[in-house]
Amino acid sequence: MILENFKNGYEVANGSLLAKSERNDCLVRAFANAFNVTYDVAHSFTAENFKRKFRKGAKMTASTLSKLGKVSFDLFQDSLFPITKEYDLKFVHNPINKEYTHKKVSYTVKTFSAKFSKGTYIVLVNKHALTIKDGIVIDNAENRFDGYRRVVMGYVKVS
Repeated sequence: MILENFKNGYEVANGSLLAKSERNDCLVRAFANAFNVTYDVAHSFTAENFKRKFRKGAKMTASTLSKLGKVSFDLFQDSLFPITKEYDLKFVHNPINKEYTHKKVSYTVKTFSAKFSKGTYIVLVNKHALTIKDGIVIDNAENRFDGYRRVVMGYVKVS
């Protein structure tokens, strides 16, 4: 089976020299895609707020996201028209799919993207992060084929 509502999450890293030498940067790409910022801006944000080291994955992601509450990005600081983007974040840990009444069942990436088809979400699965925007899964290209089955461990609603 192939996930039809899919977009390659690596596109956000195009043109970034920093991205070419990185790995374990799924959280950086998830932030860049969710907040509509460049890869380099998301990389600095992740290093500062999540203490992420170069070429290492971020640790304590869920707890840090739940504490943030609000984030802002200062864009075009060196220009005549600087812009500050602010986002409110609401973290939900272990969401339960209420469509199943006979037992507690977690969302999968596929059921989550179908249920939450409006808005922007940063989704955490086992040792990985991705973005879902208006029902479109933005993730690693190889996850288009089997990534829809992963269990959602938490998510952030970006508004």
